[in-house]
Amino acid sequence: MTTVADEKTPDERGEVEVKGAQTLMRALDILDEVINGPIRAADLARKLGMSKTTAHRLVQALKARGYLSVTNDGFGLGPKLLELGVMATEQIDYVRIARPFMEELSELTGFCVFVGKREGDWSRHLDRVTGRQRLRVATAPGDRRLIAETGLGKALLLDQDEATWAQLYRDSRKGTASDEQVAAYVAQMKVHQARGYVLHDSEAGDGVRSIAVPVRDARRQICIALSIASAAHYLTDDIVPDLVTAIVRTAGKVSAAVGYRPARS
Repeated sequence: MTTVADEKTPDERGEVEVKGAQTLMRALDILDEVINGPIRAADLARKLGMSKTTAHRLVQALKARGYLSVTNDGFGLGPKLLELGVMATEQIDYVRIARPFMEELSELTGFCVFVGKREGDWSRHLDRVTGRQRLRVATAPGDRRLIAETGLGKALLLDQDEATWAQLYRDSRKGTASDEQVAAYVAQMKVHQARGYVLHDSEAGDGVRSIAVPVRDARRQICIALSIASAAHYLTDDIVPDLVTAIVRTAGKVSAAVGYRPARS
């Protein structure tokens, strides 16, 4: 049986394919705009340089498939996109995604690099890339520590409020911390929060020092954290700025790989 598509010449079929690809790209451009909040079809047409008729036709098609919904402020994310977003988040393998970036960071700096996540009041080390130092950090993948006690754990807490920091610190000290100690801890966390990274000297007597940075997901929430760790006499004050620059850059790459996009101004 001969179809209409079969009767088209190669040039005509190529033209149809190009137009189809252009339509798809325009629909994706619309979704990119809607991610940042509801927007009206006329504003979409203006921002994306398309006619109002084309914009209206595309948003209606996306709405019919559940990718857009109608709000008082225009077209917003639809239930299908929200469903896909939840599914994508649940299926992210953070260790697999972070590993090549961790290896790159370790090769660049020579230090041991960790990735970890929050588990309630604990931080769990998920993976490690061993550095080139002769003295190596003993922490291994799978190890769990109270979240208020480690550099990686503190990085996972940078979005929390002062009351949460104070309570987690008290809990880590089993109620023995004085008000002055709690206040000092909260003040330290505010400094970490303001600069976006944690410089941590272990209180366990093992002489370990670390720099930790949070990684953010598509919801712009902290999902995991990276840390560089070593004996303090290797990780000295004079090299901290360069290491901070390196790990912040790496955390940014991992964040982008798991869907993070900065908010548009």
